[in-house]
Amino acid sequence: MKRIRTAFLVLTLLLARSAAYGAESLTVDTAVQRVVTSDALRFVDGVAHTISAPIRWKGGDWLKMGGVVGGTALLTLVDKPVRSFWQHRDSKVWDGIERAGFHYGKPYAAFIMTGGFYLTGLVIKNEWARETGLMLGAAYLTTGVVQSLMKTAIGRARPATEVGPWAFDPFSPEAGYHSFPSGHIQIATVSAMVLGHRVANPVLKVVFYSTAGVTLASRMYSDSHWLSDMAFGGAISWFCTKSIVRRMEHNKYNNPFKKKDKISWNVSPFPRGITLVGNF
Repeated sequence: MKRIRTAFLVLTLLLARSAAYGAESLTVDTAVQRVVTSDALRFVDGVAHTISAPIRWKGGDWLKMGGVVGGTALLTLVDKPVRSFWQHRDSKVWDGIERAGFHYGKPYAAFIMTGGFYLTGLVIKNEWARETGLMLGAAYLTTGVVQSLMKTAIGRARPATEVGPWAFDPFSPEAGYHSFPSGHIQIATVSAMVLGHRVANPVLKVVFYSTAGVTLASRMYSDSHWLSDMAFGGAISWFCTKSIVRRMEHNKYNNPFKKKDKISWNVSPFPRGITLVGNF
């Protein structure tokens, strides 16, 4: 009988411990679900807010856009001589830079950066890494949608087609007519801007911001884009990424889709007048 009581006691302790562990796991899982759900809502809000930005633009915003378009148009005047400069570059060093910049601006690099930062932050509970991954993902998606639509709709010929910088074939299925704007510089600029923004060390900021230059040189060296393609692609990423970062920092601890409570005002008599009290 003593052995039975002892066994029963041990079994009870094991069951209690198992239940406690299960409850703790459930609590952790629930907490993770809340974080992921909140991040997903902020992700959608950031992308939607940035893509719909033109409907909220005012005079100054349209002036900036006009400056970007005008500046890009002026750059087309030097597209040919700049291309000629890069065609005279040929060395092992430039070959290495071309490969590094090519991979840095590919979609798989964007997936690795986004997933790497976000999942690492989620697993080790590091808010900085998680937020960085979230900003990267939203900025990649936003700028990717914009540049993909423009690239197909405009249909500008790439330098290697040898038909000049003013040849266009809108909605062409041929990759040779998907030059403007550059998709590689779009991804590289997002990476450079988000990482540069997320670090405080001035040296690291310079390092991160300069990485976009590697991709720019890579695409010019490989004769894949005109200079104006790169400039406009970089400008798109600049403005979109700034918008994403501002929006996500603003909604860091808020559900952007939750309706804000309105303030109710109450007027009360006071010995020397009245008081106005706002209830949130």
